[in-house]
Amino acid sequence: MKDKVNQYLPQGGSSDSELPDFKPNNQRTKGFWKRLELGTNFQSEKRNSLLPVTSDLGLSLGYQLNDQSVIGIGASYKLGWGESIQKIRLSHQGAGLRSFIDWKIKGSFYLSGGYELNYQPALRNVTLTNPSGTGVEARVRSESGLLGISKIVSLNSKLFKKTRVQVLWDFLSGKQMPRAQPLVFRIGYSF
Repeated sequence: MKDKVNQYLPQGGSSDSELPDFKPNNQRTKGFWKRLELGTNFQSEKRNSLLPVTSDLGLSLGYQLNDQSVIGIGASYKLGWGESIQKIRLSHQGAGLRSFIDWKIKGSFYLSGGYELNYQPALRNVTLTNPSGTGVEARVRSESGLLGISKIVSLNSKLFKKTRVQVLWDFLSGKQMPRAQPLVFRIGYSF
C-alpha cells in the first residue's frame, strides 16, 4: 500500500517538470488600488457634411485581472475644431461612455475590444437622405463596437512610458446615422 501511495507523490521536492507552463498571477499580491490603471486617449475624425473636424478626448480607469488582461470603463468628450485650419472654431460636439478589455497576445501586442455609447447633440433635428431617396432622421445617440490591435510603445519619458497605439474596427459603424468611419486610430497613455 505504501508503494502505491509513493508513486503519486513527488520525488525529492519540487521540480519544474511537474508544472512546466505554470505562471503565477503576480497581480494577486497587489492591493486593489495598485491594480488600477488610469489612462487617457485621443482620436480625431475628419469633417463631414454635418459635423466639423472633431477630436475625442478620453479618460479611462482599468483594473488588471492578471498580467495578461485589463478591463475597464471610461468617458470621452467630443471637441469640435471647425471647418478647416483657416476657420477654427471650438465647439461642444458631444460626450460618450466606454467599456473596454485588453488581452495580451505576445510581447507588447494586445487584442483590444470595447463598447461605446456616444451622444452628439449637433445631430438633433437633422434629416438625411438614404440611397433610396427617403428621409432618415440622424441619431443623436450612437453605439460603437470596437475590436482591434494595440501596441504599447515604451518612450524614454517617465510620463509617457506606457504609450498605447490602437487600430480598431468599429463593427457597428454601418448602423450609425450618419455613417461613422469604420477604422479608428487612437493614441493613449497609461499611468
